[in-house]
Amino acid sequence: MLLATMAATPTDTLAGEPKVQRLVFVSAGFNEGNRFWIITRPFQIQFDPFLETLLDLDPKTGEYIPRLAEKWQPSPDMKEWTFVLRKGVPFHFGYGEFTAKDVVHTHSLMLRQEAIATFAGFWRGVEEIKVIDDYQVVFRMKNPSSTLPYAVSRSGDLRMVSKAQWDKEGLEGFDKRPAGTGSYRYVGRQLGQSISYERVDNHWRGEQPAFKELEIRISREDSTRLAMLLRGEAHVVDLPRELQGEALKKGMKVLASQLPSEWVSVYFGGQYHIPGDPKFKADVPWNDRRVRQAMNVAVNRTELRDNLFKDKGTLIYVSGFAPHLEGWNPEWAQRFDSLYGYNPTKAKELLKAAGYAPGTLNAKILAFTSPGEAELPQVAEAVASYFNDVGIQATLEAIDEAQWGSRNRAKELPCCIWPNITGLRPTEELLRTAYYSKGNGHLFEDEFIEKKYLELTKLVDPQERQRVAREIGDHLFEEFATIPLLSIHNEVAINPKVVSEWTYPGPGAGRTTHFYLLKAAQ
Repeated sequence: MLLATMAATPTDTLAGEPKVQRLVFVSAGFNEGNRFWIITRPFQIQFDPFLETLLDLDPKTGEYIPRLAEKWQPSPDMKEWTFVLRKGVPFHFGYGEFTAKDVVHTHSLMLRQEAIATFAGFWRGVEEIKVIDDYQVVFRMKNPSSTLPYAVSRSGDLRMVSKAQWDKEGLEGFDKRPAGTGSYRYVGRQLGQSISYERVDNHWRGEQPAFKELEIRISREDSTRLAMLLRGEAHVVDLPRELQGEALKKGMKVLASQLPSEWVSVYFGGQYHIPGDPKFKADVPWNDRRVRQAMNVAVNRTELRDNLFKDKGTLIYVSGFAPHLEGWNPEWAQRFDSLYGYNPTKAKELLKAAGYAPGTLNAKILAFTSPGEAELPQVAEAVASYFNDVGIQATLEAIDEAQWGSRNRAKELPCCIWPNITGLRPTEELLRTAYYSKGNGHLFEDEFIEKKYLELTKLVDPQERQRVAREIGDHLFEEFATIPLLSIHNEVAINPKVVSEWTYPGPGAGRTTHFYLLKAAQ
């Protein structure tokens, strides 16, 4: 309660300073820790205020723009990427200037045995980081890499940290107080409760956050986050859309990311169809394509969007594919209704053809939450209801997100189905993380995808890449590999008496990024 009181109490301020100097953002929760190499992409929100990346995202357009690197250039074969680093960037706490040695050191952390960050597999595909001089490095890749700018940007997880600090203090010192280069510096964390930061008044880029202090607090309960916002204990919160109306009635406002940032889908566990995979279990009901299609046509996507997402969001046709990304096929939209459209009668017929009479197919649906993904339990509940309506015996099980992630990486979830909200990313990176057998997602794996993904990784020509990526997308579409639902913007609820504006793109790691752009109400 002391922290809440401090956050809500105005203090005497200098001219031009907001009355509330400690901005409190309340998240639905995330895996905690300063070791960014063991933190997956959705939870990188905790690093965004103080650890910077080589490239940034334009807060309005999402385009790659300079950050710690001023320039970047690929070789014609896309196997070498040269980065010219910015001069005169100081690390926090007096650990000297950011240089090429810090890039090499940061990458080395991604190679540690315990590294499970989203891009850890990608970073193991770096053959060498060659240091040309203090301000120029060359990433030499084992294969052509068109997605490297994405990986080194604010969308990725290569957060630049100080080699000098590591050499002096080691892992223990890093855990206690990691030195970054951002416009906020790290102060400390109370595990399970909050992380605190303070403004850097002479940031190298001239960024001047409106709020002197920033606190990211954790509260798992949706109703608690709403209450904190209404009581003035919090100023920005993750809030499911079903509660946004109540917040708006009490004078709060809702802000959205500038771009669609993520997609909502439901996934079938156990889809490990590559011959010889020891994790494959032949008795999983949704190994049968007819069952996967039945579950797709059992779901009323329009009703789900209108009720849970308040008529916000655009229907998607293949999980992770979008019109601006490689592999998009406009024909999916034309065929979607006949193959995937809501049709309970057809669902029952498909289940019968697959050998499942009403009440004989059991499906356990997992429900968990992540930052900016407050709707997931409601989506799980809605999907269970749709399944029950067509004779599938669906049950719900609440699970901690970290536990789900660990079991999914280990391919230990053939028992289950789950919804998730996942950040949009370049198609090759999507395939690596979600559909490739050596990735972490294991959403749907078979010989065709394996072969075509590896082919895609070796291609440079845009037309050839588009052809292969589309072949993979078509295959996923025809196989009913997932239950694709919506593409959505990230949204947060704010107290407009404290925050007037927050411009952030949405595709950044952690979704809510660019904390220095939080504008104070006047």
